[in-house]
Amino acid sequence: MLIIISGVSGVGKNTMINELLKRYMNMYFFKTVTTRQRRQNETDHYFWTEEDFWEAEKRGEFFEYAEVHGFHYGTLYSELEKVASHPENIYIRDLDVHGNVAFRKELEGKVKVLSIFLEAPDNVLRQRLFARGETEERVNVRLQRAEMERTFLGNYDHIVENIDFKKTVATLVKIVDANLKK
Repeated sequence: MLIIISGVSGVGKNTMINELLKRYMNMYFFKTVTTRQRRQNETDHYFWTEEDFWEAEKRGEFFEYAEVHGFHYGTLYSELEKVASHPENIYIRDLDVHGNVAFRKELEGKVKVLSIFLEAPDNVLRQRLFARGETEERVNVRLQRAEMERTFLGNYDHIVENIDFKKTVATLVKIVDANLKK
């Protein structure tokens, strides 16, 4: 199974993914490539230079790629093949709204896909983004993108508000457990 976690910037996607990874022994992080700088202790991407990214694109190594907040993100075909060839495992990944659509289409009939959109009010997002060191300009860019991302809510299996950490984790565990039983 592949679990896709999407949501607007600052909603806590990585925090929730890390909590789920602690709770499920057969859950693995699905890595993508990015050209942005690594944050402290971050291991959930392959961090590449722009040059390396575009060389791989020329070789046809990407299933999909996009520019998000001024950086490039891409999914390698080799990572998709890993998910499809190990359906007994649970893979989890944060993806943008376009990636969710593309992944669901590509993996249909090959592996179960569960998609969850995390949401929070803009005032909460703004506070979280500033707390992680974003500038006013970057916060505004991220919140503008949030408006577009919210138009894709109908493409998700579940929408979960992430205000209270414990409640959100409990809701996600309940959703994952229910889908593992299907």
